Amino acid sequence: MALADFARIDDFGDAAEEARACRIDCALFDFSFLECARVKGTGARRAIETFTGRSLAAMDVGKIYYALRVNSAGAVTADLTVWRTDEDSYDIMSGRHADIVDLLRLSNSGVEVADVTGNLAVLALQGPRAFEALSRLGDIDRIGRLNYFSFSEAELNGTVCRVGRLGYTGEAGFEIILPRAAARDCWQILSRQARPAGFIAADMLRIEAGFVLFDNEFRLPVSPQEAGLGRFHRSADLGRPPITLISFCADADALRLPWRPSRDLHRPAAPGEIVVTSACRSNAAGRILGLGYVRADAEWGAGLHDPTRTFHNIQRTPLPFYDTAKRRPRVAWRYHDHSQKQI
Repeated sequence: MALADFARIDDFGDAAEEARACRIDCALFDFSFLECARVKGTGARRAIETFTGRSLAAMDVGKIYYALRVNSAGAVTADLTVWRTDEDSYDIMSGRHADIVDLLRLSNSGVEVADVTGNLAVLALQGPRAFEALSRLGDIDRIGRLNYFSFSEAELNGTVCRVGRLGYTGEAGFEIILPRAAARDCWQILSRQARPAGFIAADMLRIEAGFVLFDNEFRLPVSPQEAGLGRFHRSADLGRPPITLISFCADADALRLPWRPSRDLHRPAAPGEIVVTSACRSNAAGRILGLGYVRADAEWGAGLHDPTRTFHNIQRTPLPFYDTAKRRPRVAWRYHDHSQKQI
């Protein structure tokens, strides 16, 4: 199949099978909608710490940090990843163009910021056989030894790429940052090893893994703590009573995918009310699975109701629903080469 050409594709024919392939084998996603700013200079670290509200003091070259944007009212507006590429150089990846624009405003005598989005493409290879599939494009033993949220360079199909061990599915896998001119050839080769998958499958997988999507979970003004992200940013809760993000199973008469919540969301007023922010038809759950906010004092076994009446028979489930111990993306790769050497 052809590369998605940097436009979002919802599916490649069967979203459920694309998600299943990611869980049992591996799947290939085009995440080239992500934008990237390169921040360099002696003041780069301080500027990024101010921008994200997260300390980079312990961040080594070759590491990736998850970070948040929080507005003046204390509400989360976006999440992003910070890649430390050199002593005074960082790449910041975001799904929002507004973040890149804001970063460009940080340029001063000690900080140089450039929008490098136009030069890059981002492919994601996810699933238990992702390393095996990637190994067919080059010598990547160093990549196989990466820890979670670390990256290194590798030559894939003759092109030098940056490969990070992270993803958005709850499976072990990689994000591959490569020159945009080489992306189509790389996609075509990888798509012979891994099933191409679209946004609906990615949405299903990330909901199962309990990962937020900025355009969903941050539509409702919430603090980092309320979104379950308090360890990435220290800030106060926005209101009382406090609310919390939960996972749930439910039924619905109709659900168009990918599902999006209304722009007009309000904090849940009663303990039994849920404000739904994400929903999908989940292979793992066997029914509709979603994320939403309830009051923090809502009891686990109490019934929940959706004021929009889209969802019914709502039952709270563990968050994350899939891989509740949060170990799968971190486990060591297991593969065999011709000498039966195991890594």
